[in-house]
Amino acid sequence: MKPVTQSILHGDPSGRPGDCLRAAVASLLELPLLAVPHFVEYEDWEERLAEFCRAHRYQPILRSPDADVPYGMAWGPSERGVRHAVVWIDGAIAWDPHPTRAGLLRVTQLIALEPLDVTGG
Repeated sequence: MKPVTQSILHGDPSGRPGDCLRAAVASLLELPLLAVPHFVEYEDWEERLAEFCRAHRYQPILRSPDADVPYGMAWGPSERGVRHAVVWIDGAIAWDPHPTRAGLLRVTQLIALEPLDVTGG
C-alpha cells in the first residue's frame, strides 16, 4: 500500500464529488491518483470499479462490516457528514485519503480486494 491523498473534497466549487474512493484504490494498487478513474462520476461506477480492479489483478468483493478483510476498503460516514472511503488492512483503517486523516465514525461496508490467480492454477 502506498498512501495517496484525495485531490477533490466534498463541496468542491466545481460541483464534482470528492475522490476519496479513487485515492483509496490508488493507494491499494500503488498507482498515481490520476491513473485511477474518478469512479463515482459515472452511473455505473460499481462496474467500472470492479473492471479496473480486475485489470490490476484484484477481485473486489463486498463484505459485511464485521467481516475479516485483510486488504481492501472500508466505507462509512465521516465527521463531515458524508459517505467516505478509506484503506482497510488487517481489520483496521490503514490510511484515510482525506487531508484531515479523521477516518470514519463507523464502518458500514467493507470491500475486500482479493488477488486474482494469474497463473491459471
